[in-house]
Amino acid sequence: MSRRFFNKIRQTAQAALRDESGAMAVFLGAGIIVLSAAVGISVDAIRGYLLQSRLSSALDAAGLAGARVMYSPTRDDDIRMYFESNFPPGFMGATVDGPNFSTVEQNDEVLTLSASATIETSFMRILGFETLTVSSTSEITRQTELLEVVLAMDMSGSMGWDAPGPGSDTRIEAARAAAKEMVEILFGDDETKPLLKIGIVPWNGKVNITRNGTTFDFTQNTVEGVDPFFHPITGVAQSIVHNVNNSPVPLLSAPPDGWKGCVFMRFWDDDIDNDADTALGPIRGVNGKDWPAWEFIHPDQGEPISPGKCPMAVDDNECTPCLSHGITALQSDKSDTIDAINELTNPKGTTNIPGGLAWGWRVLMPDAPFTEAEVDPPGRRTQAIVLLTDGENYGGSGDGYKTVFGYGSDAQGTEEDPGADDRLRQVANAIKAEGVLIYAIQFANAGTDLQTLMKQVASGEEAPFYQYAPDSDALKQVFKEVANDLSQLRISR
Repeated sequence: MSRRFFNKIRQTAQAALRDESGAMAVFLGAGIIVLSAAVGISVDAIRGYLLQSRLSSALDAAGLAGARVMYSPTRDDDIRMYFESNFPPGFMGATVDGPNFSTVEQNDEVLTLSASATIETSFMRILGFETLTVSSTSEITRQTELLEVVLAMDMSGSMGWDAPGPGSDTRIEAARAAAKEMVEILFGDDETKPLLKIGIVPWNGKVNITRNGTTFDFTQNTVEGVDPFFHPITGVAQSIVHNVNNSPVPLLSAPPDGWKGCVFMRFWDDDIDNDADTALGPIRGVNGKDWPAWEFIHPDQGEPISPGKCPMAVDDNECTPCLSHGITALQSDKSDTIDAINELTNPKGTTNIPGGLAWGWRVLMPDAPFTEAEVDPPGRRTQAIVLLTDGENYGGSGDGYKTVFGYGSDAQGTEEDPGADDRLRQVANAIKAEGVLIYAIQFANAGTDLQTLMKQVASGEEAPFYQYAPDSDALKQVFKEVANDLSQLRISR
């Protein structure tokens, strides 16, 4: 209120007091009191409005910050820090109660914050109101739009070892528990969510590309006519690919009775960049080679022949086994997802990280061979692969690359011959180029070389995209943070 206005009031009052009419002085004096009170109330009301506006904004900012780290042990401190950054202590001389944020509902999907602030009045005191209190509430709801996620889970033999830290869990037991918590967070109280799809790709030295829970029947093998091509391995001309009853993945030839379900990576060691192991689906014309299908791994190459060794064995070592666990394609049922995770038992074999990541990508995308992902969905979509491993690339006889990158730890490669690590980086780069997020989790293995590699694979070198989990408890926390990062946040009230 300007000084000119108050001077005008004073001049009018003085003139009225000089008026010899007593009644005029009384009425004018009463009017001035009422007018002054109204002006004072307006001033304090404006101060209260500004106070509440700032309080609401601070709560919204604090709520969003807290919801982004919903499961972090520092969540409460982060809420207070963001609140005080936006509503600093002493702002407008206010005394603050809050923020209070004890209400977390619906499987941690809603976070409610509240606070109040009290200031001393300037003019309302003449009416007996010495303080003015305002309050505000902010509700943050985690909302998933369209989210498609694949869990690429390491099932190599070391995942059967005991997990570091207290307790007697094996590494695969810890991984199952952490993955299930992530699924519970994403689904919340809903048994199904049409806008959420989750797939699972277990892997070791290779990947079983059959649908999980199905049985191969070689009598149901069928052929499909395709444009003529030369077999990329044998060089023989052919114009058909082969289909099996329990997988959408086409094969270069018909697998026999006893096939376990594993295939080689589309790779031929001829020192020419004509391979398709870093490509998504069937592809032709890769430097003269066509890869319209995959080469199945013969059962004698995927499992040891007792009492001897399989044809692809190296140094008296038996072939790395093909997992009995197949692929769980993208689907929207929580119970089915939990059941598939519970089935991840009996880890065995070696560690072929490029294979696990590549098949996770193929399951995630709508292109053949797996086509469960949405095609050009309306609105926003997030696609992500959560890659978990406890070990470095390790070559095994009969693995997905036929041990061409070396046997044992030699598969990691050298500076002169990068090997499987370089293949992993190429696969990861191709995936990220498609806009897919990669969350790379290094579990129970503190190796710095693996850390460097996993950081290169991930969509970012820091959390939430790359994270190291030294033990079971840390792994649960990592999966919670990944689930939280995948959820979109909105202010619901």
